[in-house]
Amino acid sequence: MTVHTAPLLYDGLRWRAEGWVRVAGGRVADWGTGAPPPGAGPVERHGALIPGLVDACARITGYFNRMIEGDALAPHRACLAMCAEAGVTVVLGVGGHTEPYAALDHLARPGDPLLLWTGPVLDGPPVTTTATRLVHDGPSARRAVAAVAAEGARLVRTGAGLDPGPLAEVVAAARERGMPVLHQPGRTGAAEAVRAGVRLVQDLPRCLLPPAAGRPAAAAVRAFADPAVRSAAAERLRVLTGEGAAIVPLLHSWRRSALLEEAVAEPRLERLVPVAPFHRYLLDMRGPGLVFGRRYAREHFGFEHLKGAARREFDDGWAFLLDALATAHGGGAALVAGSDALGLSLVPGYGLYDELAWWERAGLDRRTVLAAATGGALDALAGHAPPRTPWASGLVALPGDPDTLPGPGALPAACRVLAGAGETVRDRVPGSADPENPEDPEDPAGSVPPAPPRSPQEARP
Repeated sequence: MTVHTAPLLYDGLRWRAEGWVRVAGGRVADWGTGAPPPGAGPVERHGALIPGLVDACARITGYFNRMIEGDALAPHRACLAMCAEAGVTVVLGVGGHTEPYAALDHLARPGDPLLLWTGPVLDGPPVTTTATRLVHDGPSARRAVAAVAAEGARLVRTGAGLDPGPLAEVVAAARERGMPVLHQPGRTGAAEAVRAGVRLVQDLPRCLLPPAAGRPAAAAVRAFADPAVRSAAAERLRVLTGEGAAIVPLLHSWRRSALLEEAVAEPRLERLVPVAPFHRYLLDMRGPGLVFGRRYAREHFGFEHLKGAARREFDDGWAFLLDALATAHGGGAALVAGSDALGLSLVPGYGLYDELAWWERAGLDRRTVLAAATGGALDALAGHAPPRTPWASGLVALPGDPDTLPGPGALPAACRVLAGAGETVRDRVPGSADPENPEDPEDPAGSVPPAPPRSPQEARP
C-alpha cells in the first residue's frame, strides 16, 4: 500500500490543489485533498495525479492481408500492448465482430488496458463491413440493440448508412438499456442525430458537412475552404453545441488519411507492419519511393496528390476545422478523445496523443485536453449515468511542475500508471471534497481553475 501525493490533482471532474491517493493491490483504495491521513503508508510525491487515459474510439484489430498462423489474436494483443506502453488504461473498440473483443477480455493479462467495445455497427444498406447488423425499422432496431447488449457491448455504434427513422428507433431501444449511442454521420447528419436523442457523434468533418454517405478525407477537408460551406458548417456546429452533444473529433485520423507524406513519415510506422502488414507499402515509399508510390497510394489507399491550389485549399480547410474545434469547446460541447487506431498509419496508444496535440494547436489549454482524455471520456462512455467512481480508469502520475504539465507528445514517456482501471473500493471518502458541491467546506485547498487558454493563432504551428 502506497500513498501518492501531488500539488495538483484532477479527480475526473475538477482540478484541485494538493491531493493524495492511496493505492492497494493495484487499485485506488482511498483519496482526498490536503495532507494524507497520518500513518496511511509510504508516501511518493509527484507533479500531478490524474485518472488513467482513455481512448474512446479505437479499432483493436490487424492482419488485413495475411493468412492467420498460430495465435489469431496476436495483432489484437499487439495493439493493446502498444496502448499500455503509451500509458493508455482504457480502450473502447468501436465496430468489429464481438468475438475477438470478448476473447481478449476473457484472456486479459496483467497490465492490459481495460477493453470495452460496441460490437458490430448498426447500419442500413449497403453493407460496408461484415461486422454490421442491419436496422430498417423498430423491431430490427430492438433486436440489434438487444444482441450487442447481450454480447457485453458498453455502447451502441450506428453507421453512416442509417436513415433518421431507424436511427431514432435504435436510440429509443438503447435508452431502455441505459446504453449511449455513438453515431457516425452520413445519411443522418450529426444535427439530425442529436435531435433524435444521440449525445455522442464522431468525426468532426462529417459532423459539419451536409448529410451524405461520405467523401475522401482530403476532399472533405478541402470543402471547408469554400465560404458557403463554412457558413453552413458554423450553423450545424451551433446546433450541436446548443443541444449538448459530445463530439469525438478524430482530426488526426482524417489528416493521416489525407496527407500521404505525413502517413509515410509516421515515426513508429515500422511497428505497424507486423500488426497490419499493408503498412509496409507506406514504409517502402520513404525517400525517393514516395514519388513512385503516389499512384499506388491513390489507387489502393485513396490519397489525392495535393499540391498548388489543392494543397492551399486543404490548409485553409484544416485551419477552419481547428477553429471549429475551439468554437465547439467554447460553446459548451464536450470533446471526447479518441484515436481511430488501428487506422491508416495510426499507432495504437500513441495515436491518442497525436490527436490531443492537434487540440492544443487549436488553442485548447493543456488541462482541458487532459480532462477530455480522462474524466470527460469516462462520462461519455457511461452516458453521464449512473455516477462513476473518480478513478474508474485508474491512476496516472505526471512529473515536474504542475503549472507546466507535459504536453501530449511527451506523455507516453512522462506518464506513470500507478493503478489500473476498474471499480474502486468507494465512490467518495470522508474528508474528500464532494464532487457535486463545488463549495464543499471539507475542501480546504479549494479547486484550481484551469490555466488560461492560448489563442488559436498562438497555438497553431
